[in-house]
Amino acid sequence: MTKNYAISLQKACHKKTLQPPHILINYTSPPAIFSSGWLPMIHFTDKSTNFNCHFQNKTPKWQPEDRHSFGQVSHRQPIKTVGRILFRQLIHKKLMAFCLIASTCWVMTAQSADENSTKKMPAVERVKNLITSDGVPLQLVYYPSQGKPTATVILVHDIGGSEKTVRKLASGLQKAGCAVVVPDLRGHGASKNDNLDVSKKRLLVNQLRMIPASGGGRIRTSANLKGDLETVRNWLVEKEAEGDIDLEQLCVIGSGLGGTLAATWAVADWHWLPNTQGPQGQQVRTIILISPVWADQGISITNALNARTTSGRGEVKPLLEHLPVMIIAGSDDRQSSQLFQRLKGARPTSWFQESANGTKQQSKRRPSPNQPKTGPLVFEEIRSSLRADKLASLPSGNRTPLQLCAWFISETSSVDD
Repeated sequence: MTKNYAISLQKACHKKTLQPPHILINYTSPPAIFSSGWLPMIHFTDKSTNFNCHFQNKTPKWQPEDRHSFGQVSHRQPIKTVGRILFRQLIHKKLMAFCLIASTCWVMTAQSADENSTKKMPAVERVKNLITSDGVPLQLVYYPSQGKPTATVILVHDIGGSEKTVRKLASGLQKAGCAVVVPDLRGHGASKNDNLDVSKKRLLVNQLRMIPASGGGRIRTSANLKGDLETVRNWLVEKEAEGDIDLEQLCVIGSGLGGTLAATWAVADWHWLPNTQGPQGQQVRTIILISPVWADQGISITNALNARTTSGRGEVKPLLEHLPVMIIAGSDDRQSSQLFQRLKGARPTSWFQESANGTKQQSKRRPSPNQPKTGPLVFEEIRSSLRADKLASLPSGNRTPLQLCAWFISETSSVDD
């Protein structure tokens, strides 16, 4: 039902009462609701509302021969009466102009709000039957960015989770400008089968170790060993060839034990050295670990920490010293804290720490001229008892994992090796 919203003005002047035209603005919906097609209709009625105005010695001159839109003014009318009529006409015109301008602004605001509310992200893409080197079929979900992505993200869920358990984080990173791919690891989610089902404890240690496996040969595209994450990376190579993403800005995010596996694969990526055809690896630029696990179920991060490889700078330790790393943990997460302390010892000049109570600390030492440059290390503790995928999907707070991940990716995406 159309609602009438009356606007009347009240001002004081010389103790004289004037009567301007009454204004009715009709809305097809309440003005607080901005939707497409909403337009205020302005009507000037013959009703009038008393109001007071103050003008300082600005009585308009009147001549008997003046004509107005409301008819010819008789020279017999008192000057005061004609002056009031002129005032009314002047106010009438000003109010009309004001209301037209206001209605235009309202409509533009409504259209802008409507465009923002209906602005949709690109539809997610579900990819099936990606086959690893040991014959395991995988499924993944791809969240394309809108326009050129800030970074390409491989998001790895925790053991026992799936793409669904980190969907909020993936969707949020997509809105932040990233292209995100989330695989269901073998035995999880849509990648389950009769022989591989983590819920039935049919995932042995050798199967877990295959998830980050990468190697076997000197040419990566024809390598003999392609685990889950390597298979996902090869699919991303195809997307890069189509011009959709840039693998030179690759970020790996892992949750729980999935973070340990993600870090292990990132180190394996750095072991692929350039050949005569160009770069093959060393594409991972950033690592983010949410509630990382040092060791569990036969999987340990120790080998990844000690791993060495060569790059343009000579010999480097990708995880321990070189790559930008952020650790996000809940309160009293001992394994995450233990990993941070290990990395901190190797990066004495480039670490930052923020505790759950907001206390901030950072390195005060400056690197010596002969000391190798280390990548930034950030430890963010959140006041929460949640861990892994549940912490990654934390919906609100002063520092959510989504906010921290988006910030760290933005800060490190342009950092050169």
